[in-house]
Amino acid sequence: MLDMSVGTVKLRRVATTVLVVTLLGAAGACILGVVEWIGHGNRGLGLALAGSGLACLLLGVLLYCQLLLILKFVSYCYRAYDTLLESTDLLRRQETHVRLIADNSSLSDWAKRLVYREKDYEFVRDTIQSALVRQDWELAEHLIRDLGEELGYRDEAAYLDERLEEARRSTTEERVAAAVHRFRTLCGERKWSQAQAEFERMARLFPDSSAIADLPQELEEWRSEVKQQLLREYDEAVRHHDIDRAHALLYQLDQYLVAQEAEALKESARGVFKARLERLKTQFTMAVSYRQLPRAIDTGQQLVREFPNSGYAQEISKLLPILRERAKRQSGHATIATSGVVGS
Repeated sequence: MLDMSVGTVKLRRVATTVLVVTLLGAAGACILGVVEWIGHGNRGLGLALAGSGLACLLLGVLLYCQLLLILKFVSYCYRAYDTLLESTDLLRRQETHVRLIADNSSLSDWAKRLVYREKDYEFVRDTIQSALVRQDWELAEHLIRDLGEELGYRDEAAYLDERLEEARRSTTEERVAAAVHRFRTLCGERKWSQAQAEFERMARLFPDSSAIADLPQELEEWRSEVKQQLLREYDEAVRHHDIDRAHALLYQLDQYLVAQEAEALKESARGVFKARLERLKTQFTMAVSYRQLPRAIDTGQQLVREFPNSGYAQEISKLLPILRERAKRQSGHATIATSGVVGS
């Protein structure tokens, strides 16, 4: 967008200069025509010069106005293109979440229990820790029993049962220390929302404790340190043209960057996404050319998943069913050939 604006300004300056020169030339021709007509009595030459000057004047003004209209149209097209790129970037971010929802909605109840078992475990464990901090012994006992019997984490349930007995015997200072340790553990695991919730619980339970006063600032320092580390890794990946690494880091940085920081990375991110798209296109084309159909299918699916709004993704979406059918036939022929060799 910046290069386009600079080119537009230069072109407008050149056009303005040409218009001024044309106006001066037209005015000079009109003056000479009047002088020839009145001063020298040469009516024909005077009319020709004056007419030529007026014609040049009208033509110059007309061309200048047309150029201004063209420049405005080009500027509008670039603004529309920039808006489209931003919309595409927003759709790309939302596409992962929508695909996850769609995939989860097609799972059976048994499969969902397997998929969410780890998330259920983390949620129950965090809730037990919160119950221990609040001294809600009854809830903690109930959740520990569910953790062992329903989710099958019997060793973890036994460990938390021991923690429950220790918490019942602990002092307020010990419970604050345990909660702060839990907060810092969550920060170390980059679970920022859970760490924030843990601090809010501590603030309600121990409002007068000086040990938790600086925890919000500590949380921001953890986040800032992680963000700076990711930015350094991203810059290094871009310098070394490690497109796959830079592409993965952009997804991680998405939750840390504010609007101004995201704007500063916009041009670099577009370059990374474009290079990533070109790489996937090349890998897909090479796999198809060498008849490596399983690899071509995997690469095509990856391209469609990461760049669903690109024109190339739409073309590949039409080719994937054909490639799957060919891969199926190829696999069938290979099975028949293997059976023939074994039978002989």
